[in-house]
Amino acid sequence: MLRRTLKWAGLVLALFLLAVAALVAVAWAPDRPVQSLKARWAPPPSQFVRIEGMDVHLRDEGPRDDPLPIVLIHGTSASLHTWDGWADALKPTRRVIRFDLPAFGLTGPAPDADYTLACYARFVTQVLDHLKVKQAVLAGNSLGGGIAWKTAVDHPARVSALVLVDPSGYPITALSVPSASGSRRSRPWRP
Repeated sequence: MLRRTLKWAGLVLALFLLAVAALVAVAWAPDRPVQSLKARWAPPPSQFVRIEGMDVHLRDEGPRDDPLPIVLIHGTSASLHTWDGWADALKPTRRVIRFDLPAFGLTGPAPDADYTLACYARFVTQVLDHLKVKQAVLAGNSLGGGIAWKTAVDHPARVSALVLVDPSGYPITALSVPSASGSRRSRPWRP
């Protein structure tokens, strides 16, 4: 009986692994060079600017005399195109700046592989410096929201206002961690 059960378990495992391999083979898509993606994803008004050793995909639209441009910062696994609707609505009356963060979109990886919020905040100010923008409204979604508030904390003179759309959370250090095992280290809550 045990031998028969092991035989069936081995057969099920083999079929499962075969199915996973087939799914990977069908869904596999190799990386494509950035150059091949530019025609579709970086038509005008896109531009590429050199910042921290990277060619940063950027769009700067709307009136240049806007005293407080709006900088739109996308979230994880996204690109500046996340904000297409917002940019279309705002650019007739406001200067709208958006860019692909390092490791996303057409910008590519950071040469030093530093993806901390502090590094991203410094990157945002370098984009502003490149565009000669002294102060801006920062709007961010998800990771972009975390980057926006970190930029405001680290460089308050550069940020006049924040618009946070489902931002990543403020990092905290827990004072205690409840134990699922009910050990003596954790005490149950009592009213």
